[in-house]
Amino acid sequence: MERLKVGLALGSGASRGLAHIGVIQTLIENDIPIDYVAGCSSGALIGAVFCCGVNLDIIIDIAKRMDRINWIDFVVNKKGMIAGNKVEEFIRLITKNKNLEQLDVPLEIVATNLTNSQRYVFRNGKVSRAVRASISLPGIFCPIEMDDMMLVDGGVIDRVPTSVAKDMGADIVIAVDVGISMVEDKFNNMVDIILHCLETMENEILKSRMTDADVCIRPFIKNIAPLDFTQVEICIEEGRRAALEKVPQIKRLLQNNNENSA
Repeated sequence: MERLKVGLALGSGASRGLAHIGVIQTLIENDIPIDYVAGCSSGALIGAVFCCGVNLDIIIDIAKRMDRINWIDFVVNKKGMIAGNKVEEFIRLITKNKNLEQLDVPLEIVATNLTNSQRYVFRNGKVSRAVRASISLPGIFCPIEMDDMMLVDGGVIDRVPTSVAKDMGADIVIAVDVGISMVEDKFNNMVDIILHCLETMENEILKSRMTDADVCIRPFIKNIAPLDFTQVEICIEEGRRAALEKVPQIKRLLQNNNENSA
């Protein structure tokens, strides 16, 4: 008797993407299989780490110790403030320089192609390059330019890539929407304003894109700024809490299939 395949759609959300770690840990601890992962922006990064077989505890430790100076390379460029070379090199190291087609857990990564205003899905090639494209917040990171495309953050057009997970072959799609919520709507700088504009646009687009989700996990992390990566434990624990709430629903979906197939 063949069980249903489970796909995880991990959404964008800047620092709140750390909550994806707690979600994945909780699903594994409760014997819920993860057969496919579709990731966008911070969801692409955490998804890549998981699908590359990296111990999530190691990533938690790295996140706690990491200083911005290790991953930010400012640049004078009309297309962005951060070159992104340091980030890509870091991702290359933690994902063991793997290609998407080499992974034990299939992974697809979403970016936005500005040249045609369409979603672009990475299905092969270097994991590090795909993640680097998917996290390229417009106006902050310089875009990735390849094959006549200009690629930026996937969240611009598909914040939680549920349809990608479905197309990969998932029977059950678990969407994880970490969103972006400003700290008491205080806009202290240009980055805050850019992120808030993106959030507003993404929320409207997302309303029509969640139809492929069978379960939606929504961690809510209050009063943590989008680029504040110092609150690792808070984000992870909220991910665990939100996922644990949905475990009974997911198990029912899996069990119903077994009963119907008996």
